[in-house]
Amino acid sequence: MGACGHRFFGLGGLLICCSLALAPVCLAQAAHPIQKDLEGLGKNLARERRLLRRLQQQSSSLLQTLGELDGDLELAEKEHSKAQAQKARLEEEQVELRKQHEVASRSLDGVQARLKIRLRRLYKDGQLGWLNLLFGAGTFSEGLQRAGLLRLLASQDQRLIAETRRTRAFLEKSEHRIDIQKKELAQVAAEVVKRRARAKTAKAEKVQALDLLSKKKALHTRAMRELKRSRGRLVKLVATIGGGSTKGKGFASWQGRLPSPVAKARVEVGFGRQVDKRFQTVTQHQGVDLRAPKGTPVKAVYPGTVAFAGPFQGYGLLVILQHGGGYYTLYGHLTGLKVRKGEKVRQGQMVGALGDTGSLKGAYLYFEIRRGGQAVDPTPWVRFGR
Repeated sequence: MGACGHRFFGLGGLLICCSLALAPVCLAQAAHPIQKDLEGLGKNLARERRLLRRLQQQSSSLLQTLGELDGDLELAEKEHSKAQAQKARLEEEQVELRKQHEVASRSLDGVQARLKIRLRRLYKDGQLGWLNLLFGAGTFSEGLQRAGLLRLLASQDQRLIAETRRTRAFLEKSEHRIDIQKKELAQVAAEVVKRRARAKTAKAEKVQALDLLSKKKALHTRAMRELKRSRGRLVKLVATIGGGSTKGKGFASWQGRLPSPVAKARVEVGFGRQVDKRFQTVTQHQGVDLRAPKGTPVKAVYPGTVAFAGPFQGYGLLVILQHGGGYYTLYGHLTGLKVRKGEKVRQGQMVGALGDTGSLKGAYLYFEIRRGGQAVDPTPWVRFGR
């Protein structure tokens, strides 16, 4: 083995010895997996306790707290969607710039190739080439024609040179724009990561809040009381809207034939008296709960006018449609509202997406039919599950 090999072996042996010597220290410093799990549980427990204190504060409503969490989550999701759209737009622009860059590059290659051919001919002819071209003419007229040809060639050379310069300037400008686009894309990507983190945190807090409500009887009972008060406020809101005369058979003529607001959704909780077996609480359900995946389109069951569209405590994002004849339909716990107050909607038009805003049990649609301000069982009216 050569001197170089000895040096390599000596260095490797030294590294191995150092690694062996440091190994006990590293093992002593590394946390045991169980210790890491305990630390993680401790953090989750501390976060849950903070949220529980927040929910138990007498100065703040449980439904209001959930509404604040919903608002944070809705805002974060909107910001995330906006950042994603901006990123997609920048990527499209960058692709278009690269196409233009390729076209300009091919154009520049063509110009340079023509100039090379011209210069090669000039070099081949030498300094006397132009004189031979002029004075080699048999007649004066032919000499003039050759002189004109020289001027034409010189003019073409000038155009080629100018075209080359313009192409180079365009390439430099497009390359600079591409660099700017790359920096903007990097900034957008970083912002997307932040917004995703905020949305994830808001979602985790909402899930923890719902978990606490499902475990703590006092919190559950209190939430039910608040929900009952919210239903009373909703009745007053509908009365304030006013439905005019209860005459007219437009909506009523569709009884049993109204399409489901959510395609193929199943009725999870029906209309009427409902008993919670776990907490032994009794509630009067004024509508039906339709279970379907979050984001499923929610559509108007009949043409009407948007009487209300926005957040309503206990119902999250709520849409109320006025159909005439004293009839209303209500769509609760939506996300991504698609209509505004005063807007005319057609049957089957999307009013929002199924969500979990203001919900105590995840994503579902709360649907009501009201006649003259009184809630009626939607089951005989709507063809659910179709």
